[in-house]
Amino acid sequence: MLQAIRDKVTGWIAYGIIFLISIPFALWGVNSYLGGGEVAPAAVVNGEEITARDLDQAYANYRQRLVQLFGGAIPESFGNESMLRGQVRDQLIEEFALRQYIQKQRYRIGDSELNRTIREMDVFQRDGQFDTAIYEAQLRSLGYSPLGFEQELRTTGAMRQFESGVRATAFVLPDTGKRFSSLSNQTRKIRTVSFSADAADIEIDADEIEQRYLAEVDRYRTPEQVKIDYIEINLDDIKQSIEVKLDETRARYRDNLQAYSSPEFREASHILIKVNSDEDSAPALARITDIRQRIVNGESFSDLAVEFSEDAGSAGDGGNLGEIERGVMVQTFEAELFALEVDQMSEPVKTGFGWHIIKLHSVSGGEVKSFEAVQAELEDEIKTELAEGQIYDLIENLANLAYEQSDSLLPAAEQLDLKLDTSDWFSRISGTGIAAESQVRQAAFSGDILRQGLNSEAIELGSDRVVFIRLNELKPPQQQPLEAVQAAIRDELIKSRLSAQNRSTGAAGLAAVVAGQSLDDLAREWSVAVDDHGFVERQQSDIDAVIRSRAFKMPKPDEAAVYDGLLSGGRYVIVELSEIRSDDADVDQKALDGLLEAQSNAEYQSVVKMLSERADVVRTPLEEL
Repeated sequence: MLQAIRDKVTGWIAYGIIFLISIPFALWGVNSYLGGGEVAPAAVVNGEEITARDLDQAYANYRQRLVQLFGGAIPESFGNESMLRGQVRDQLIEEFALRQYIQKQRYRIGDSELNRTIREMDVFQRDGQFDTAIYEAQLRSLGYSPLGFEQELRTTGAMRQFESGVRATAFVLPDTGKRFSSLSNQTRKIRTVSFSADAADIEIDADEIEQRYLAEVDRYRTPEQVKIDYIEINLDDIKQSIEVKLDETRARYRDNLQAYSSPEFREASHILIKVNSDEDSAPALARITDIRQRIVNGESFSDLAVEFSEDAGSAGDGGNLGEIERGVMVQTFEAELFALEVDQMSEPVKTGFGWHIIKLHSVSGGEVKSFEAVQAELEDEIKTELAEGQIYDLIENLANLAYEQSDSLLPAAEQLDLKLDTSDWFSRISGTGIAAESQVRQAAFSGDILRQGLNSEAIELGSDRVVFIRLNELKPPQQQPLEAVQAAIRDELIKSRLSAQNRSTGAAGLAAVVAGQSLDDLAREWSVAVDDHGFVERQQSDIDAVIRSRAFKMPKPDEAAVYDGLLSGGRYVIVELSEIRSDDADVDQKALDGLLEAQSNAEYQSVVKMLSERADVVRTPLEEL
């Protein structure tokens, strides 16, 4: 249970880590922290169980994405809940079979690659460098040991290694690529004319509305609705109850002073006399010492650099090195440079390149923010860290109590001194307050809560909010009276009548132009204008996508134009295609890259499908889960 809570309750850093170790599948779910108990598995793949909770989590993720994609309601064309759950389970089966195959074939990444991957993760770095203390602390906060985390990365790396290997085998034959490029570059000359009947001319009487209502009475029911009891744990609320002592804030400031300092830049020039061997060192020192003395005596540093410096990169510019920050130059050079005062010249300095003299021109940056300027930020940082620790413990305790006393959230709320709230009524697709969260609505209408009356597991609402819910009251679908829906039925009938009339008139017009009538004459009959689009491209964005797609499916015209018709946006559109141009001279590399990518995707998906079909799979009927 502890591991599961850690899986579910994490901060922004955790999201960065989890993203890097998550396997690259759209529907991959997280394991249930309550375990499978005696509940039948959703499926068994080569002896390994996909638990019902694995399926529930993956399905919830998938449904949530669909709801977000389609603005709150999943189109009927996607099928019912059972069909969607079946599709998600099939995806999970494919993923399990693939992972098992990769393990069996011993795909893996080496220690050096693993080490480089970890060290390059931004979440484990301080000031651009890997920090072991941050690494260990962040893993502890997520419930990982270094060994466990590294094993996750090895697994993920192996799966990506396999995937990239399959994709790398994809290829496109030259002739295929040339033909595809030619088709991609093709343009088509089209004109269109549209017909749309006037809705004001369509009359719908009361009898028609009543007949539609009686014929489809089940359509006019209110959706199933619920109220829920819920306990919300919010990181911000916990932070408000935490007090940070001034001494703690000052200590944090002192320990991280470098983080509140801007980089210091030093503009400098130098003169270099190279040393190629030990025998050259003494003569080079003598030369650089002589040059320094001449500068002390009043000669120009810049002029002498142009004359004597053996640094080809700066000599021509009077030895100017520009602005330098720490960590750029070799250590002995840098130490001397950052010890100089403005306009001061160094003594001779020895590096691996030879002997230098350095002159400092100016200093910029290096400012340190005052404690007062960052005090509020530091306090919030400390509060956040403490609150994340508290929220973990709180959710762990709440999860235990909600599971052990699964028939009510009240005992858990009372024992932990948490507020128990009740939502307003909401449906599967919309709600207010806590029910505005799609994850909450999805969970509220799940079998465990809606039918079995159990408390939910932790539902994460972003990186800093977690909620537990249970059913308070259920309102079954109710038949709406005719008076409540007659306006909607009238609109449906008008829309249907308009579509039929547009299709009928449009089809007659299409037949006329195919028989020889000009598109211009038909437009005059319909009292509309002809839209001349000229030559359009396959991906041209300023043309209706439905019209453009149809135009590129029409047969090539010979001597006369060809015509086709379609409904688009309720109107009937006749498309005239008169000419096709293909540019075979220039190969569209972008199009070829897209074709190769599509080919690699298809081959990889084919391999995944093959592995799942060869696996020994036992499925539990969905209605039993």
